[in-house]
Amino acid sequence: MIPSLVWLGRPLERLSLLLVMLIWLAGAVIGQVAAQQMPEHQPFEMIRTLQTLQSQVAEGNSQAHSAQRALLIQMDGAFMDARPEVWQEPRNARAAVIHLLSGGHPDVMRQLLRYDPAPAVDPRLMLAALAYVEGRGSDLNDLLVDVDPMELPPSLGGHIALVKATGLIQSEPREALTYLGQARLLMPGSLIEEAALRREIFVAGTVGEVERFQSLSLRYLRRYRNSMFASDFRRRFAIAIDALGFAENLERFSLLEGLLAEFDQDTRRALYLRLARTAVLGGHLDISREATERADPITVEGSLAEMTLRLYQAASIIDPERMTERRDILWSIDPRRLNREDRELADAVMELTNRIRHFPDPPANVIGEFSVPETLPAPEDPSWELTSMRRAQDLLDRTAELLKRVEG
Repeated sequence: MIPSLVWLGRPLERLSLLLVMLIWLAGAVIGQVAAQQMPEHQPFEMIRTLQTLQSQVAEGNSQAHSAQRALLIQMDGAFMDARPEVWQEPRNARAAVIHLLSGGHPDVMRQLLRYDPAPAVDPRLMLAALAYVEGRGSDLNDLLVDVDPMELPPSLGGHIALVKATGLIQSEPREALTYLGQARLLMPGSLIEEAALRREIFVAGTVGEVERFQSLSLRYLRRYRNSMFASDFRRRFAIAIDALGFAENLERFSLLEGLLAEFDQDTRRALYLRLARTAVLGGHLDISREATERADPITVEGSLAEMTLRLYQAASIIDPERMTERRDILWSIDPRRLNREDRELADAVMELTNRIRHFPDPPANVIGEFSVPETLPAPEDPSWELTSMRRAQDLLDRTAELLKRVEG
C-alpha cells in the first residue's frame, strides 16, 4: 500500500511528485517482479493519492497536473484488471465513481455495470457519472433527483454535489448555488472546492447576488489564485462584473476597489479597461472616466493597452471646451494596432467629435448673440449720406451689373 503523500512545503514538491511518478509509472514492472511479495493496491487507496495530486493542482503545481494525468491512465488499467470481487468493498465501488468523475476512462464504468453481483454502491451514482461524462444532461438530472450529496461520504458527496449543480446552472441557477455550496463544504481545500468556487462566482453574477459574488471572489483569490484553472476564473469573473452592472452604477463600481486590488497588475489593468469600454458603450461616461483613471498608472507607455486606454479616455470627454484635447488624443492613436471593435469605436468617436461645433464666448461687455439680419429703411433726411458713401454704393452697383452680364 502506498501511503498518502504529505506535502511539507514547496521545497519537497518536486521530490514528492517524482516519487509518485516512479511508483505508479513503474507499477507494471514492480507487479511482475514482486507480485507475490507486494499486496494489491486497492482502488480507494489510489483515489487518495489522486486527490493529493489534485490538491496540488488547485494550488498551481504544474508537475502535479502532469502526474495526475499519468496516474489516471495507470488507474484505468488497474481498475479494468481488478477482479469483480474487489468492487464488493464499498470504498472501492465509490472510488470507481470518483475515478470517472475525475477524468478516468468511461470504459471502466461500463465494465463494472455488467458485473453480477453489481459493485457495492448506489447504481444511480454509477449511471449518473457515466451520463455526466457522456453529456446526457437530462438523464443525469433524472438519476440524481432524489440523491442528497450531504448523506454521502464527503469524498464522493462533493463530486456528486458539483455534478448536480452543473446540470442545474442553466435552468435553476439558485438551486445550483445550493449544491455548489455543498460541494465546497464537503471537500474544502480540494480541486472540487476550487471548481465549485469558479462556478459559484459566475452563477452569483448571473442572478445578481453582489455580496456573494464579492465574498466568493475574495476567497478564491486568497486560496486559489495560483490554480492551474485560474485563467478560467478570470474569464468567469469578467463576465460576472458585466452581468452585475458594475459599469452602470458609480456606487456599485466603487465596491470593486478592494476586490480588484487582489488581482495581479496585468489582470487589474485588463479589468479596468473592460469596465471602461462597457461604460462607454452604455453611455456611463462618469464610470469610464473613473476606470481609465485607475488603469492609467499601471499601463505601460507605448503598449497596446495604452492605445486602448487613450481611446476610452477620449470617448469619455464630453466638455465642449475640451474637444480639441479629445481630437488630439484620437490623432495620437494608431488604429492599426486596435482590434476591430475598438477601431469601430474610434471611428465613431472621431465622427462625433467632427460634428461638434462651439462658438467662442465673446469678450466682456460685448454682445455676442447672433440674430437674423434685416435691411433698415433709409433715413428721411438725406444729409447723413457722405459723398464717399455715394461713390462706394455706385461702385458696388456697377460691379453687380457686370457680374450679371458675365453670368448671363
